Amino acid sequence: MRATVELPLLSFWLRFCDKLIGSSEYSFGNVYFSYQEGLVVRATDGCLHGWMRVGSCEPFEGEIAIPLKLLKGFLVSESGEFLNLVLTEDEIVLSSPSEALRIKLAARRDKQVPVEHETVAWSDVPSFNRALDFVTSPLEEGDFALFGTFQKELLLFASTRTLLCLTQLKGETVKEFVFSFPYMSARHIVKALEIYGRDTRLNFGLGEALLLRTNDFTLQLCGEQASFDPRIGDFLVRGESYVLPKNFQRFVSKAAWLMPRESILRVECVKSTLRFFGGYGTVAYRAILPFECPLRFEVEFSPHKLRSALARMGSKLFLSAGDGFVKIEDSSSRTVVLRRQ
Repeated sequence: MRATVELPLLSFWLRFCDKLIGSSEYSFGNVYFSYQEGLVVRATDGCLHGWMRVGSCEPFEGEIAIPLKLLKGFLVSESGEFLNLVLTEDEIVLSSPSEALRIKLAARRDKQVPVEHETVAWSDVPSFNRALDFVTSPLEEGDFALFGTFQKELLLFASTRTLLCLTQLKGETVKEFVFSFPYMSARHIVKALEIYGRDTRLNFGLGEALLLRTNDFTLQLCGEQASFDPRIGDFLVRGESYVLPKNFQRFVSKAAWLMPRESILRVECVKSTLRFFGGYGTVAYRAILPFECPLRFEVEFSPHKLRSALARMGSKLFLSAGDGFVKIEDSSSRTVVLRRQ
């Protein structure tokens, strides 16, 4: 097999692959070349898989594993326009006008392809990535998020012990669905789509996995079909709200700076003030923020997790309260819900 690949294009997709793989599992440090109407590169973190077409080539069977680190190292400071690939039974040779890299290959593996699926919705890359970045911002390894339809709207949702995040996503629904997926791979998608950086249509397909597809790539995310708690509808109702003072974000951030990650901050709304109480060991943090609001409530939350969510919201925040919860939202429907004490 012989192929010629544009170096800028290959370098771009290798940066994309690097974000898909992440840094948590060294064993997933390979990329895989295969043939599917051209030369295709695949990357995976074990749950998330991505396929990108990087050029034209002669047909060949199976998949070829190459360490991403080797490819990236070979392309450092490479100034040519094209990279030539020559594949034999037991090695692959990559060459530019001035350099060559010869890699002995292990036995070829069966080619992996995306699972069968049906289209369930579509949106656009920037909108989806902003929403995914927001809802997963307070999560940790081992947590899961939900994506799907609720009351005929596209919704992204994630929760922790002390708060939950949700946002509606602009787009169109073809079929009702809800899919649960792991936090770590979701963050890899966020980082990869930041590299991609193009405003284009993003189609969602569902089978044994969730698929995200553009004309340039296919991402396949593991997980399982799930359902939304119908009580989420209470959080989507926009009731009477009050503009939060801008210093609210500053006090939350300061508490996160002063207190360890496992700490809890208590906030009370009483007598036209917001009162902050936090501490650990011999350290105590107190703050009072004037707030002309008739609401009365007490909430407890992780300042670190709320800071992460607030950093991805608009500068003007609205506060409202419902039965058992307090809600903070911005004008783009990004919403954080805190449980009332």
